[in-house]
Amino acid sequence: MKCANCGAELKVGSIYCYVCGKEAQIVSDYNLLEDDFLRDVLKEKEKKIAEQTAEEIIKRQDKAAKAGSEQPGKKSSKAGGEQSGKKVSKALGDQPAKKAKGNRRIKKRVVFAVASMILLIILITAIFLLVNHGRENSYDYQMQRAREYQQQRNYREAERHVLRALELNSDSLEAQLFLADIYVLRGEDKKAVALLEKLLKEHQDSLEIYQKLIDLYEEQGDYELICGLIEATDDEEVLELLSSYIPDMPKFDLEEGVYTEPISVEILKEGDCSIYYTVNGSDPRQGIEYQEPIAVSPGDKMLIRAITCSPYGVFSQEIEGMFQVELEKPEVPNVNPDGGNFYAPQSIHVVVPEGCKVYYTWDGTEPTMSSEQYLQPMAIPEGNNILSLVLVDQYGMRSDVLRCNYIYLP
Repeated sequence: MKCANCGAELKVGSIYCYVCGKEAQIVSDYNLLEDDFLRDVLKEKEKKIAEQTAEEIIKRQDKAAKAGSEQPGKKSSKAGGEQSGKKVSKALGDQPAKKAKGNRRIKKRVVFAVASMILLIILITAIFLLVNHGRENSYDYQMQRAREYQQQRNYREAERHVLRALELNSDSLEAQLFLADIYVLRGEDKKAVALLEKLLKEHQDSLEIYQKLIDLYEEQGDYELICGLIEATDDEEVLELLSSYIPDMPKFDLEEGVYTEPISVEILKEGDCSIYYTVNGSDPRQGIEYQEPIAVSPGDKMLIRAITCSPYGVFSQEIEGMFQVELEKPEVPNVNPDGGNFYAPQSIHVVVPEGCKVYYTWDGTEPTMSSEQYLQPMAIPEGNNILSLVLVDQYGMRSDVLRCNYIYLP
């Protein structure tokens, strides 16, 4: 075999030419078109050899005949000449036989060379077909070629090879995720999202699928779908992956419980989020936006539920607390003097706490908010009198009735 590039002889089984280094391409040493030319050259050469041989034989015979005529007992030159002629004739007669024999040898070599070439071509073709068949049916080879084409940014060929890999192994998550990547690289995000959403239904614990979907949703600005992913799972690892999109839940500035005075519950948040809340236990997602502290009045019992919402529309976990205000009755009014026997005029002083009111009666009945209100010190009337007082605080809570006995005898 010869190198197609430089013509150097190649060793059997060589892949590269040892002279020029080029990849070996099989080129036959024998060319059928040169057969006629080769035969003509051989004929011409044999003819010249025959002529030269005949001349040499005649010269040797003449020389031998001349030497024989000079020595006694030798044959005459005439006899020598006849003998020489016979030898020459014999030599010339042998030439056609030798020529035919040489031609047969050449033909055999040519036939052998052609046969060897055909067998080698068949062998190489068979090997090529076997290797190609093996690669075509190899999942690993198809994935390898897909990655190579991806690196070359030949995404069409990469897709072709990964689809062939999926034909060989339709359950391969690796190949399906790789195909989603190819869709993204080709700008076919809708195809990628559809494929990943289908895979998520089959592999709900795959963080890789979640991450690829989140990236696509965020790129498209579709945070509602990210919120849907959050609401659809309770897997701690998945929620941790989504934590950067989930706002912190709000906090109350007071602990839930029962208070003995009115309170205002403030809801605290972190970051640029909005707070929504309800006070009747309903879902805060359908509540009102928080603007100011929530007042809990005496007698109120509120179940406050609150939740934060990010600028992307993603809700946090919610917080809830029960807040109740049950006020204690105020103390009875502080009166001075608080009763006794008097023989001279005397004024009664009542201490009224700020925000409170005191009502009183002198006839022994229980005072109400329609009774006389204490506004200034009052004189003790003559006789035996019962002063009844009640204190009402700013929340409308009434104290117990205080009764004081005053006997004034001037």
